[in-house]
Amino acid sequence: MIKKTIVMIILCLYAGITFGQKKEATIVVDMASSKIDSMWIVAADEEVIMAKPDKEGKYVHTFTGNFPKSIRMGIDAPKKAQMFLFLEEGNRLNIQTDFGEQTVFTGTGAENNRVLFKYMSAYIDANNKADAKGMSPQQYYAMGHAMDQQSIDILEANKQKVTPVFYSSQSVTLKYQKLGNQIMMPYYYSLGFGKKMSEIIPEGYWDLDKQVEMKEEWLSNDTYKGFIRGNFPAFLGWRELFKQGILDSTTAISMEKKSVQRYRLVEKYYTGKIRSMALNTQINTLFQTVKNVETVKPLMDEYIAKYADSEDAKSLQATYKKILTLAAGKTPPFFVLKDEQGKDVTLKDFAGKVVYMDFWASWCTPCRYEMKNGSPKLHEKFKENKDVVFLYISVDDRADLWKKAIADDKIQGIHLLSKGGMKSPVGKAFNIQGIPRYIIIGKDGKIFDNDAPRPSEDKTPVRINEALSAK
Repeated sequence: MIKKTIVMIILCLYAGITFGQKKEATIVVDMASSKIDSMWIVAADEEVIMAKPDKEGKYVHTFTGNFPKSIRMGIDAPKKAQMFLFLEEGNRLNIQTDFGEQTVFTGTGAENNRVLFKYMSAYIDANNKADAKGMSPQQYYAMGHAMDQQSIDILEANKQKVTPVFYSSQSVTLKYQKLGNQIMMPYYYSLGFGKKMSEIIPEGYWDLDKQVEMKEEWLSNDTYKGFIRGNFPAFLGWRELFKQGILDSTTAISMEKKSVQRYRLVEKYYTGKIRSMALNTQINTLFQTVKNVETVKPLMDEYIAKYADSEDAKSLQATYKKILTLAAGKTPPFFVLKDEQGKDVTLKDFAGKVVYMDFWASWCTPCRYEMKNGSPKLHEKFKENKDVVFLYISVDDRADLWKKAIADDKIQGIHLLSKGGMKSPVGKAFNIQGIPRYIIIGKDGKIFDNDAPRPSEDKTPVRINEALSAK
């Protein structure tokens, strides 16, 4: 689990700063040596693009908007592979690749991407070779530190070869990648090895906040922004719990209280636009974790009065109103989706039954884990009960990957597809901010639990039985 966590961390690291006028940059990808019929491309905070080759077998795509721009592109067949790119305005980057060692960059922007490719490849290679089994906490932390420092060393060694914009952006990215990992690794180790987090805190850990800089000009760097929104509030919250002697207790403080506590700590330690953004994140986290969203309204109103601009206030109020419509006892949003056979399916088809809705995607590792380890056991408990329906709604962009995941994991149940990720029609209707996400619909057709437990949790069959017995 620890190794998978490290892999997931790097997927969002290279989204550099975005500023400037609307210009263009083009990539030309030549994969003539590989039999590939499609490739996906995504820029930070933009929709996934499915690209097809031109008459010469090359993939050509022009980006517009603000630059510099960080890109991920990849293939899903015959193998899964991806590559990270960095584009400045006016770049025309040529890439000849097999999505492996045989990758050559030419054209404008080539040197930046050679360096990026070098330290990304080194990071991934080191991760693939890493084996945390039997490691002490100190050995585990040293391994993570070495992996992060290696990327920094490669960037520094090539400082004179890359553009100032690339160096500036990646310096911030790599610093906060490393600092974020330093914050999270004791937590990951405690989960992976069943240790108490308070007993494996490395020396100097509680002083990591001294390395954090509050710079508003860095907010357009996604790694820095993610750190400020997630890693650092978690650190501040854990430090407070450590001071209180309850860092290791899972019952001493609820998730709701933890989120409120982190809100107050962000309010104390942050300033200016950075504080406003991070507090907004904490409010939205509360929206997703509390059973009764009305309990969040006083804090939301306080935030709007003291910190929010008009756009943030409007967005939060709209989210709040939407969640109210999805509370327990409300009628769920109407939708019609097609199943694997192309048949239209709607919730009304299951009138009088309890429906356990599972929002997932083929690329979502936690989703697939639950389907392999939690769902079969949950299904077994209700295999004789015809009043329980397991309804899986994928937010994949591609039907072939959706169907392949179902077949690979042997997922039993009713399967529907709503393309578009969290912005898919059904994802938006149910305010799905992250997956996996589970919702229970009662026999009366109303929402019974809008944030139900996962299939692997012991309380899940209890909640389903409660829905079955509800009048």
